[in-house]
Amino acid sequence: MSNPVLEVNDLTFRRGGRPILKGISWRVDPGQHWCILGPNGCGKTSLINLITGYDSATSGTLRIGESVFGDDDWREVRRRVGLVTNTLTTYLESSEPVLDVIASGREAKLNLIEVPPPAVRRAASRLLTRVGCAYLREACWGTLSQGEKQKVLICRALMAKFHVLILDEPCAGLDPVAREHYLQWMQELAVKPQSPSLVMVTHHVEEILPSITHCLLLKDGQVHASGAKEEVLHSRHLSEIYGAEMKLGRHGERYSLRLA
Repeated sequence: MSNPVLEVNDLTFRRGGRPILKGISWRVDPGQHWCILGPNGCGKTSLINLITGYDSATSGTLRIGESVFGDDDWREVRRRVGLVTNTLTTYLESSEPVLDVIASGREAKLNLIEVPPPAVRRAASRLLTRVGCAYLREACWGTLSQGEKQKVLICRALMAKFHVLILDEPCAGLDPVAREHYLQWMQELAVKPQSPSLVMVTHHVEEILPSITHCLLLKDGQVHASGAKEEVLHSRHLSEIYGAEMKLGRHGERYSLRLA
């Protein structure tokens, strides 16, 4: 079996004495694309914060490629993990130029002090053009709409030579049209040759891309179900994690969910 892109074993996390994650074990193998699904407070964002090193686990092991958290410099490891999350918006200065926000992804830093080299700025500009936002080249972070911010954060993630791309509720705050355009663009990225493994965190089954191969369902800080999408994503499991009788529907390659 090939080495996993990402692996956690018996991972626990407590905040202020309160257990948030309770023995999470999970691995992402090369070629797999995952969706993490669960209700509010189940531990989705906490798990992502541990993987990216913005929080530290109380116990358990975390590995990205050959690197083990606690043994290796996670500032270096973070360069191999693309991250798109609204959490970053709390750290970015409103006056930060958009090209600098994108360029900061190359070194996994925020709010650059030094001016990025011309070659890096050109690469950032090309990414803006790819996502249809070339008009933002001279803009500052604080002036962007929610949809524009999400696209800029994707560009920032793409600046790194990452092995896994984590999307933490990437469609939050987007209107229906912007959401569909965003999801179509992510689907195109996922199916490209040599695409990194995707890990998409969401509340909504409607956002699960056709390219997603596996699902991790969380409930109360624990793994409720994990495995291939066709085996895990069904009405019974979803009813159990959300605590109400749910009916999963499928329309082509996309899903819907309603109260039964």
